[in-house]
Amino acid sequence: MKFFNILKVLGILVFLGSPAFALNLDWEGTYRFEWHDLDRPSLSTPSQRKSYGLGYLRLSPKIIAADGVNIASRFDIMNGDAYPNSQLGQIWGMNASSNPVTSDNQGSANVRVSHLYLNVNQEYGSLIVGRAPFEFGLGMSYSAGQGLFDHWYDNRDMVAYKIFVGDWFMMPIVSRKVSSGFNQGGTITSTGFQLQYESEENKSLIGIFQENIKGPREVLGYSASQISAYGGDALTRDLNIQRTNFILGRGFSSFGFKFEAGFQSGETGITLLGENVSLNGFGIATEVYVPPSESKFNWSLKFGMASGDDAVSKDYSGFAFNKNYNVGMLMFNHRLGQFDFLNTNIIKDANLNVGNSADDESVSNAAYIAPSVLYSWSDRTDLRNTLVYGQLLNTLKNSIDSSKLLGLEWDIELIYKPSEKIQWINQFGLLFSGEAFRNGVGPTGNLGNELTYGFASKAAISF
Repeated sequence: MKFFNILKVLGILVFLGSPAFALNLDWEGTYRFEWHDLDRPSLSTPSQRKSYGLGYLRLSPKIIAADGVNIASRFDIMNGDAYPNSQLGQIWGMNASSNPVTSDNQGSANVRVSHLYLNVNQEYGSLIVGRAPFEFGLGMSYSAGQGLFDHWYDNRDMVAYKIFVGDWFMMPIVSRKVSSGFNQGGTITSTGFQLQYESEENKSLIGIFQENIKGPREVLGYSASQISAYGGDALTRDLNIQRTNFILGRGFSSFGFKFEAGFQSGETGITLLGENVSLNGFGIATEVYVPPSESKFNWSLKFGMASGDDAVSKDYSGFAFNKNYNVGMLMFNHRLGQFDFLNTNIIKDANLNVGNSADDESVSNAAYIAPSVLYSWSDRTDLRNTLVYGQLLNTLKNSIDSSKLLGLEWDIELIYKPSEKIQWINQFGLLFSGEAFRNGVGPTGNLGNELTYGFASKAAISF
């Protein structure tokens, strides 16, 4: 979209918010710029070194049409084409001109609308209709991408009604994930139900979300590489998947914790020699924290696991965390090594590889533990150190006697907050990669597991 078209959109929104229309327009958003530099993500030669910048602007206008009646939206500006359904941003220096050497500008970037929904708030409930964000628990499976530096988001074309009863709420959801056109049929639908208790007074949290996803094979859209990654050879059946997530949290004077578990089962629609490839994966994420007191140190711990596909059953037993859930700067965040040991090719773009992809890796087929300590250097500056240890759960079907050690990572973050709305983070990560990346133990390994490091500098302004 050309720049003047962006101005048109903004002008129309401001016009609608003028007193002549008796409407109020509430704005919020985030501008973000990042720089990433990774030395040797391949852990071998060639290094496939990565070095790129990202610019991104999110605008979230909300039209207040009447008391309790809002129309919310979100515009993603300067978003890249490599990951169109994301909030990653545009690569700095990207030029789509047919002759970029002689061109006098960078060309134009896209504006995408990722949210547009009606929200009607009542005394005991809230109605949501439209394309709306969705999040649950720690964001292990469902993340709306509300963090300053989240690159991904979950949304739904849905109708939902949130009913409040004291500290409890329940919310039935009906959403349509895919529609092939105006005709009836050819759709993938999801029905879900969330029940949750949350009390700020006693710092307690408990909740469950369960959904069923169904659709005919004609609209599933699996690629050949995804069918192979699931361990199948054809797409001949309909989709029928059940996903259940459970969250539990409790806070005390000396510490607090949050625990989320996710389970998936059902039929993928993919078959192997005519038999269904079913799902039976699970994941667990736990976060323990020590509330800040008079000390300048703030301690926290992450640990968890996600099941991987085994080498015996024809069913697919893998489970992948949401890409927004970050454990380390490098491990489980960027693609590493020369083989998909984490078994995440199912959710990644097969056209990208270790050297030309962003942070699109996930926790899968692995267990991890990540202690962290944050030191309050001053009122505006914090220093965080994190250690990440990871290991594989299953050596994959086409792996040769692989070790399970993924390695040890040390991350250092310098966080500068000149004001409440501005944050600048500088990160350095050092990864001592383990024997798992060698596709074998010791001298039998035929791939690389060299030491690598990365640097990132990113700033965000909220308004």
